[in-house]
Amino acid sequence: MSILATIKDHSGRIYRGIQALLLLSIGAAAFGAFDISRNLPSGGAFAVSSLATGLALLALMYMRSSVVHRLRSAEAAEAEKHHFLTRDAMTGAMTRRYFLEALRDSLGTMRDRREATLLLIDVDHFKQLNDTFGHQFGDLALVHLVKTSERVFAGGMVGRLGGDEFGVIIPHGDLAAINKDIRQLLDTMRAGKSHEGKTIPLSISVGVALAPAHASNTAELMLVADLALYESKAAGRGRVTVFDEEMLSDKRYRRLVERELRAAVYLGELELHYQPIVNPDGSAYALEGLIRWRHPVRGLISPAEFIPIAERSTLIDMLGEWVFKRACTDVGHFPGRRISINVSGEQLKRDEIVTMCDRVLKETGCSATQFIIEITETVATAATPEILRRLEVLRGLGFHIALDDFGTGHCGFNYLKTLPIDSIKIDRSYIHSLAHDQVAQIFVSALAQIARIQDVTIVAEGVETQEEFALAKAAGCNRFQGYFFGRPAPRDKVAPLRAIDAEPLALSA
Repeated sequence: MSILATIKDHSGRIYRGIQALLLLSIGAAAFGAFDISRNLPSGGAFAVSSLATGLALLALMYMRSSVVHRLRSAEAAEAEKHHFLTRDAMTGAMTRRYFLEALRDSLGTMRDRREATLLLIDVDHFKQLNDTFGHQFGDLALVHLVKTSERVFAGGMVGRLGGDEFGVIIPHGDLAAINKDIRQLLDTMRAGKSHEGKTIPLSISVGVALAPAHASNTAELMLVADLALYESKAAGRGRVTVFDEEMLSDKRYRRLVERELRAAVYLGELELHYQPIVNPDGSAYALEGLIRWRHPVRGLISPAEFIPIAERSTLIDMLGEWVFKRACTDVGHFPGRRISINVSGEQLKRDEIVTMCDRVLKETGCSATQFIIEITETVATAATPEILRRLEVLRGLGFHIALDDFGTGHCGFNYLKTLPIDSIKIDRSYIHSLAHDQVAQIFVSALAQIARIQDVTIVAEGVETQEEFALAKAAGCNRFQGYFFGRPAPRDKVAPLRAIDAEPLALSA
């Protein structure tokens, strides 16, 4: 109900009462005047008229007071409602809608463009913060970010755009001063937030866009600032990036590749090439399926060029399903051997990976024990409890799990105790260094000893010579892969595989 309707409903009865009193007063006064004209006593009529007028005046004063009180109450209620609609309840920052309206106003009109700067801020690894320290600390971290931003950017406006994404509007375009303030914000967040007696450091990524230099309307400015934010994340997080025109070119290229890659799935332009993984005697144990894109104009495109683009959208799920379906179709051509397929970390962030694998196995009649799922070391180090749970479910279905590229990042030996894995693929850089690098020799030998204790298989990747094969075998590796045994090739062009003395599916992968 509107304010006027509320007042009208409340005051209607009083208003009608005042009308009745005034009519009574007028009637009494008229009656008194009539009595005077006839030289009759008129005191009673005038007394009634005066009383009615007085009561009407008192009622008017009460109604005025009541209306004023209700107007003030309604104004307070409207102010509270406005605050609720314009301010985030937890952090006190502007809501997304109100922030975008403020950004639109800050940019001015077509005839009167104003300088303004938009910052987009994202809390790095926010989900892991929540999982490790609890949602209460996550909320405290967001409040800390807002209060710090409001202090550092004293003349700016801070808004909450999503769960852990925030925006800041700065009413000028002095990039040097802005960069200085952002550095202060980054340093303050790194200094951390105290929680249960400990100081927990925080990290944020920042994207910066200037108006009207980079964009002159709200939608475009948000877009280019988001591109800058993405570059900060891609470059390692915990940093600031100012938008430049090359980012738009990259975005257009990504969209082009996404569109063509989506069409490639339906047009049959994708291929799965196979590279053998062999036993110590040289017999093939499994084959790794590697996706290739045979473009009608550009020829064979490396997955290193299109997989990262696919991972930035749900297109990676479509590619992952295509690879697994093709592997299920081809596994019958390699009797007694497993096929190893690579699964992206982005796929493992969603439960669809489990439902897709289960569905495809039922559709094709294949067994999960015929396949190995490879995850990279990067995926392992950033694995959340949800990702580990999905890996356990896939393992429970019968898939063997392999940890690929071990030794390239920060995945230490302690990870081998907790990760649900059946085999480890040592990065090729260690295998190439075995002949002359003592550190590589110690690393591979130590890993092989741990693997024996954990009942995990060690695969040497990138074996290219007889010497590397012999050294890797002497260091304790169980299986081997590389150009020395065969290059990746389409299914029908894979070199004939040697017979296997033992049943391969009885071995750990």
